[in-house]
Amino acid sequence: MIRFLSRKDLKQLLTMEEAIAAVEGAFREYGEGRCHVPVRLPVEVPELDGTLLLMPAFLGGSEILGTKLVSVYPRNPEKTLPSVIALYVLNDAQTGQPVAIMDGTYITNLRTGATSAVASKYMARKSSTVLGIFGAGAQAEFQLWALKTVFPLRKVLVYNRTPVKAEAFAREMEAKYEISVEPASRPEAVVRDSHILVTATTSTTPVFQGRDVTPGTHINAIGAFTPQMQEVDEAVVQEAKIVVDTYQGALAEAGDLLIPIQRGVISKEDIYAELSELVLGKKVGRTGDLEITLFKSVGFAIEDAATAKLAYDKALQQGVGTVIGDL
Repeated sequence: MIRFLSRKDLKQLLTMEEAIAAVEGAFREYGEGRCHVPVRLPVEVPELDGTLLLMPAFLGGSEILGTKLVSVYPRNPEKTLPSVIALYVLNDAQTGQPVAIMDGTYITNLRTGATSAVASKYMARKSSTVLGIFGAGAQAEFQLWALKTVFPLRKVLVYNRTPVKAEAFAREMEAKYEISVEPASRPEAVVRDSHILVTATTSTTPVFQGRDVTPGTHINAIGAFTPQMQEVDEAVVQEAKIVVDTYQGALAEAGDLLIPIQRGVISKEDIYAELSELVLGKKVGRTGDLEITLFKSVGFAIEDAATAKLAYDKALQQGVGTVIGDL
């Protein structure tokens, strides 16, 4: 029987703490060599400024099998639609039979926030209290939620190229999460005052100047996901200790790194580690309070698979969702 889980169902079922634990466990399993995950397949829709991505994954240790179908259309907000829309199909790993279909957009948003929290746990200063966010779209809230779960945040600064969106985000998040959230009028105001920075945009050019980054800052660059997109500049990647979700994905898709590599500013050997190496303790994420660290993520299918399986297991336990029968 196939169970359908809506966004409302997923919100009822999943907590950020559980998602962080599930994602961290998935990276541990990946680091142990027990996952089979191809680089995602992109289908470009250049006439309409869109991309369709296919993201399958198999986690052998926990027997999780599934696929995400996700579209990225940066101009969707002009039509009052999210820029990222996704569907997730979870299969029985023993038989291949589909067992669940769920809102992949919520899964994507939750696991992206959770992944940033996992990386930041190993790479940011434990005493970090100020979060700076570039972008005021759907992902910005999940980044705030996830990082507030792990760090003693007391203030959030947000910058958006459309100031009214940053102002609306600040009002809503301040009320919802009971934390000070301030819109910033200039990028440098966010960069200079933040302990942790998140770039969650679809920009093809850097959203701040690397020279403004202060010693000890940790950066989660999570918005750019193609070789042509770049949210952080060359000054950042030259200075920072760089960790990626996977070497394979970063060297295929991460414009934040590929563009400086192509220009000879850095080499692929300057990438310090994959996140799984930090999770397994093979490498140390932060070695001093003045170190600048950068987590570059393009998204990894194990994150979706682990979060979807968590939702499905809880749905079975609690009787949540709609059973729609067999194929």
